[in-house]
Amino acid sequence: MQNIMVLYGGKSVEHDISVITAFLVMQNLDKNKYNVIPVYQTMNCEFEIVHDYMNPKTYIDEIKKKKPVNFCFGEGEIVVGKVFKKHIKIDCAINCCHGNSGEDGTLNALLNLAHIPITSPKIMASSVCMDKVIMKDIFRANSIPCVEYALIKEEDYLNKQIENKIKDMQFPLIVKPANLGSSIGINKAENIKQLYEAVEIALYYDSRVIVEKCLEDFKEINISCLGEKEVEFSRLEQPMSWKDFLNFDNKYTQKDAKKILDPKLDDGVLNQIYEISKKIWQVFDLYGVVRIDYMIQGDKVYANEVNTVPGSLAYYLWKNKYDFYELLDKIICIAISEYKQQNKHKYTFTSSVLADYKPNSMNKYAK
Repeated sequence: MQNIMVLYGGKSVEHDISVITAFLVMQNLDKNKYNVIPVYQTMNCEFEIVHDYMNPKTYIDEIKKKKPVNFCFGEGEIVVGKVFKKHIKIDCAINCCHGNSGEDGTLNALLNLAHIPITSPKIMASSVCMDKVIMKDIFRANSIPCVEYALIKEEDYLNKQIENKIKDMQFPLIVKPANLGSSIGINKAENIKQLYEAVEIALYYDSRVIVEKCLEDFKEINISCLGEKEVEFSRLEQPMSWKDFLNFDNKYTQKDAKKILDPKLDDGVLNQIYEISKKIWQVFDLYGVVRIDYMIQGDKVYANEVNTVPGSLAYYLWKNKYDFYELLDKIICIAISEYKQQNKHKYTFTSSVLADYKPNSMNKYAK
């Protein structure tokens, strides 16, 4: 039996969605193969195992019955409990944390130090895909098509310099916090007054704001990618809840939400989606399971964003091909394989520098 740690929660606007993703994962892990270790990350970024952890109501008020969890760095273990401490060897961690403090590479860094494989992509890929501006800078540098965009910082807003940042862009514009997941803090601006108002709202959630060209008469198309060196593609979906854009409620609680699976697309558009997805996979050095969101306008395909920890791990896009437990088996095996590959390399070097170094020899001001 392998010990599989399921990480969920976190200091994120998608905290509650992360809990739901974890429920789905824990319900579908093969209990004949895996021993599930549920590790909840609070909104204060503390780690704990919660009593009655499969009850949604447990997470609404202050959690009283819990055991603290600490990581044994370099040991591949966690320690559970305050008084009667229990060491548990972890074979792999499934990352269910969406947004900040989970999807942004922080958990990957933590688990790297702890010597625990994790299912989400490497630190670099996770962090740059979380920042919509840096992600699109990389798109642009690699000739991956995306809509026109600009970065707005807090000082641009305070110094009334936003016009200079978007002087080549035409209204309407979409304004988003650069590092926030989900649809929180997103607004549409039809003029400069609305733009300043939208930037002010976005700055409440982040110090960096992305302003993008707002496409008219377009389709959103999402696809999931799965694999390691080689990548396979899921079926496609087309969310149909757009008015100005999909808000948090209808995105996650299914209020007025509708999706078309396997939407009819021209072969040319479909081939572009597959080719761009393959390029993104290679450029960002991705592995595991991710979801890539596109915007389609006529025969033009624009990459919108890469979700390195998609909601429900994008299972709904794979269920015509894999059962959920099979998908989880695959990402666990991939994570362990990637961990072994990374640890084949030599990261340390023994030198004579310290043996020959005299502490005061380079400080001419030492007295």
